[in-house]
Amino acid sequence: NQIESHPYYAQNDLIEYCQKEGILVQAYAALGGQDGTKAKWKALGGKLLESAPVLDASKRLNKTPAQILLRWSLQRNCAIVPKTCDPDRMKENSDVFNFELSEEETQAIASLSEGVGNDEGRLCWRTEKLRMLDGIP
Repeated sequence: NQIESHPYYAQNDLIEYCQKEGILVQAYAALGGQDGTKAKWKALGGKLLESAPVLDASKRLNKTPAQILLRWSLQRNCAIVPKTCDPDRMKENSDVFNFELSEEETQAIASLSEGVGNDEGRLCWRTEKLRMLDGIP
């Protein structure tokens, strides 16, 4: 099951259900997506790649913020497919299997969603009118 999932939109209940039923979850937008506006990022507390828990783990582990966020998804047993065309980024994104986040780091990153409403953390498909048909009778 491919779903948007990142610290601002973790979808814990859905992931837990899928895993209980033996359904593999693939988290897209693990770095936070591309559809967030400046106002949206400000309302959420800033970009995930610049958040304090991510930067703290990045510094301690000598990894990039992107690697920290990808590892966070992996440690939740989610498959990830980071989007990039840059060969250097592809190499960087694949270098996430030689370290682990501590329980404290994992929880600190997960806490970024505290105070964020159910769909408020959703960052993908937010501006595409065809994707917002749920309000149409």
